[in-house]
Amino acid sequence: MEIKYKFRDLKTYASTETFEGDSKKYRRVFENKETTYIYCELSFYNKLFDEEDWSVQLGFKAYSIKPNGTKEELCSLKVDRHIRKEENIVLARNSWGMAEQGMFWKKGAYEWEAYIDGKLVGNRKFYVTEGGLVSNDSNPYFNFDSIKMYEGGYDGVPKEQRKYYTQFNGSETRYIFAEFNFKNLHVEPWHCELFFNFYNDARQLKGSTSYLSLISTDPANNLISVTTGWGATDKNTWFKDKYTLEIVFMDTLIAILPFEVGESWVQGVPQVYAGGSHSMMPLAKVSAPQVTEESIEEVMTNLHDMIGLKDIKSKINDYTSYLKFLQLRQKQGFEENNKISLHTVFTGNPGTGKTTVAQMLGKIYHKMGLLTKGTVMEVGRVELIGKYIGQTAPKVKEVIEKARGGILFIDEAYSLMRSENDEQDFGREAIEVILKEMSDGPGDLAIIVAGYPKQMQVFLDSNPGLRSRFNLSYHFPDYLPQELMEIAMMKAEQKNIEFAETARAYLYEKIIDAYRNRNQAFGNARLVNAWVEEAKMNMGLRVIRSCDLSTLTQDQLKTIELTDIQQMFKGTKGELPDIKIDERQLLESMEELNDLVGLANVKNELHELVKLVKFYNESGKDVIHKFSLHTVFTGNPGTGKTTVARIMAKIFKALGILERGHLVECDRQSLVAGFIGQTAIKTQAMIDKAIGGVLFIDEAYSLLSGSDNDFGKEAIETLLKQMEDRRGEFIVITAGYPSNMNYFLEANPGLKSRFDKVLHFDDYSAEELHQVAVQMLKTEHLTPDETANEHLKLYLDNIYSNRDKFFGNARAVRKIIQGAVKKQHLRMASIEREMRTDELIHTLSIDDLNELKVDTKTATGGIGFKLSK
Repeated sequence: MEIKYKFRDLKTYASTETFEGDSKKYRRVFENKETTYIYCELSFYNKLFDEEDWSVQLGFKAYSIKPNGTKEELCSLKVDRHIRKEENIVLARNSWGMAEQGMFWKKGAYEWEAYIDGKLVGNRKFYVTEGGLVSNDSNPYFNFDSIKMYEGGYDGVPKEQRKYYTQFNGSETRYIFAEFNFKNLHVEPWHCELFFNFYNDARQLKGSTSYLSLISTDPANNLISVTTGWGATDKNTWFKDKYTLEIVFMDTLIAILPFEVGESWVQGVPQVYAGGSHSMMPLAKVSAPQVTEESIEEVMTNLHDMIGLKDIKSKINDYTSYLKFLQLRQKQGFEENNKISLHTVFTGNPGTGKTTVAQMLGKIYHKMGLLTKGTVMEVGRVELIGKYIGQTAPKVKEVIEKARGGILFIDEAYSLMRSENDEQDFGREAIEVILKEMSDGPGDLAIIVAGYPKQMQVFLDSNPGLRSRFNLSYHFPDYLPQELMEIAMMKAEQKNIEFAETARAYLYEKIIDAYRNRNQAFGNARLVNAWVEEAKMNMGLRVIRSCDLSTLTQDQLKTIELTDIQQMFKGTKGELPDIKIDERQLLESMEELNDLVGLANVKNELHELVKLVKFYNESGKDVIHKFSLHTVFTGNPGTGKTTVARIMAKIFKALGILERGHLVECDRQSLVAGFIGQTAIKTQAMIDKAIGGVLFIDEAYSLLSGSDNDFGKEAIETLLKQMEDRRGEFIVITAGYPSNMNYFLEANPGLKSRFDKVLHFDDYSAEELHQVAVQMLKTEHLTPDETANEHLKLYLDNIYSNRDKFFGNARAVRKIIQGAVKKQHLRMASIEREMRTDELIHTLSIDDLNELKVDTKTATGGIGFKLSK
């Protein structure tokens, strides 16, 4: 039987009011005191649209769902419906209840079912609560606490990593999330349904999301946090405009949150207004106790409560006192030669509290009357630099004006100066505009530049006027192990978890290890906060898998055990694939290796390696961890290193060691970026590309430039870690000149231990160079005649005898053969077609080698050859 419909949706509502498109106020949670009838709306597509009319019987059943999950039927309604061919989408509605509010529907869970011609096509659960009526002036379910907005990807951002904004960068924003926090007022569980509607300045609906959850009761923690967002994974979904977020609860507009999308980020928490208030009254004034702003004493207390940063606290305290002194002098009529400057340099590694301190300084300066707003606007190179000539200066000026009244926080400021010799870089123009603002601007602005210590010193020296404009400098040192432990315990307390003594001791050991091995990318507080989060997740997984959930105690739900911490540091040794040896492919690869000219010692090493791997495979031993397959190739150019690397990849694939057996060739340029943090990403991308195959790094020694500021070291550190963590997933081959490669291996203690096989590629002998030349001619379907062959042999013997360390080996031969082939082809082209015999076409003669002149008057009296000019 032909099905004439396609199910679309089943929705519930209580209000009979109709809106555009014949829609209703759809909901799934209803307050019994306002409810008479609850409707269900069935919608389906008409497959016979614009073709013919037809008829159908529709059925609707409502159920009450008991706590044990059983269902009790409340009603069963049937309707015969004639479907007109003009109906593309068919809507059918029915309801159940009583005309008097609150008489029929009681607190509980319910379900509507819809049937078409007796077939169940859809169902929808809904809930009735008994908390009281909600209005703009009264909300018996919860009290508003706060609403903040942040940006992130599809999966959002962990709470401790969120940055809150009043304005978003239009070119960088993906999803805009709202974090809605409220205090539960109910002593019994209840279902909460919230609608979040995003509107642009013209009141067009940008997007809409909903939240439905059972709110449990916990007297110790009645603060509920709801997050939702709208946007896309790709950027440029949000256009520059003024927007509002409206939050609806129980068909009541309870909050309005204005925000903007513009050129740059502006940190802060937007003012929230009460729904239904025509005067846009702040929400805190009507639905919750008003949150008073922090006094300067409270801000200073919060600053001093931060862990560590002893010197910075002292300097800020002293400078704040000095600013008060200057203000006092001004009030008494003293004139200062210089206006008060708040421009500051922050230096330090990630996670040392730079952004947090900047926000506190904004509040302090605002309270002292030095800044009118005290907000913090965080920007980087992207927000300041234009793509074309003339764009940068206006862009920087616009950012400055938007930040005025607060702090302009320029993170990784050294990225504005890419290179002293790069005249095409517009970062210089940005610096000049910033300098002019600091010198001649109208004030009401503090500029803070931040970044790694060494790079910031280079940045300050890049322009003669920069250093003199910043009269304040704060260095944020790495946290000490004991301070990191204190941060971890504070984070645990915030998350309402505790560490068992053994777990605490083991965590401290790992913190000490991380501190000892730290580099400029050391994460400090960010690292330990991430560890606490991971430990909590491991605890949750352990509890869920091993316990009877009905007997869980509070201690079990909050105590981190030793195993939860150990689990974090076990590493991710994935199970390797069990791939059988491909004998045919192995034979072909070995034949390809054997066909190469020379390389006797390399061939011997690889033959032995194949024998060992086959033996380990046959005896069930672990090939990957028995010996390292990461290899160093040393040798002059043209000795076959890249060719052998490709063959090795095929051999390892045939042996089942590598899944794909491909070769990814790279060099310094492929691995090293121009800014801190980018090199690790770039190197990781090349490693990911090589997974299942071989990563071949030519001239690997170039990763060490000798400069302390060089990012090649970051590439090496990333490579070393992945070689160990992803052992068996890919193989690294590094290649280069012998002396340079020895220096490379000695430069980092971990390098030599990762490569315990070194293959040296000797220069080809004169005889081997001749064999290479003959092979190259063979691929061109050419054979040298006796005279040409002898001539070629003697010439190659001569260049071999006079070689230096830059001798090109097979590459030099290739250049010679390419020239000879070209000459032979030109010679054939000059002969009439009918005169060209097959033997003539495929023969290389002495005429094709006439550039290699015979010189019989050498200093030694022997016979020599040279290239004619």
